[in-house]
Amino acid sequence: MGLLLLLGALQACTGGIKLGYNNGVDLAAWWLDGHIDFTKAQSQQVRSDLRQLQLHNRQQDLPDYAQTLRQTQTLVTNDVSAEQVCAVGSSVRGYINALLEDVEPAATTLVQSLTPAQITYLERKYAKTNAEYRSDWLALTPTDLVQKRFDKALERAEMVYGRMDTAQKTLIRQQVEQSRFDPQQVQAERLRRQTDTLQTLRQLQRDSATAADTRTAVRGVLERSMRSPQPGYRAYAEALALQDCQSIALVHNSTTPKQRETAVRWLAGYERSLRELAAQR
Repeated sequence: MGLLLLLGALQACTGGIKLGYNNGVDLAAWWLDGHIDFTKAQSQQVRSDLRQLQLHNRQQDLPDYAQTLRQTQTLVTNDVSAEQVCAVGSSVRGYINALLEDVEPAATTLVQSLTPAQITYLERKYAKTNAEYRSDWLALTPTDLVQKRFDKALERAEMVYGRMDTAQKTLIRQQVEQSRFDPQQVQAERLRRQTDTLQTLRQLQRDSATAADTRTAVRGVLERSMRSPQPGYRAYAEALALQDCQSIALVHNSTTPKQRETAVRWLAGYERSLRELAAQR
């Protein structure tokens, strides 16, 4: 449940630039309602909590996000190392961890208001998204999986750098082919998180848990969602993250000065939008 509210808060706080951000509360509330099927009172409370989260994010966090984008603009004008790429990723994880702490009180309030029927509704939603994941990823042949991931990687690269040449496309495909990404591992962790969430919610209801106990339980689910208790998955995720940093560095270092200028303009546009949003009250 905590992870659901975190994702909803991310929609409200970082769900698109400018127009998307300013409509983030409505988008997040709609997304959450699709998982829980809110009562009118719950909907009002969640919207109020999301507005407070967005206000805090706008005033306290957006300037930090913008500063990270400013620093990244300087970074991308030169060749980069995998360590430098991972450092940017570490900054982003730090922002997510801070958001987790901000989400805890609202998640606690929501969890305390849930009914058994709503937990069952969430369970059915999980089953639906799991079926979609199986269709989208697990049903693919190895060749189709590589092609799908290559298409997505190329789309992201060209969004940042502009059109990539043949040699760069070949490099991106090679990185995808060598990737440790395993959709089976991802699905296993998804199922673990879902089971953890559902078991925690039902246990809290059986125990008629206090607000303090509920918040502790919510914090536990959030922490386990960010850092899996499964050693095998943690090792997989850490190895994949390092490999991704290496791949990003290789592709970036293949870019031309013109492509890097395009990347700087792309980052600067996002930085400018974040600073404008932070200035709104």
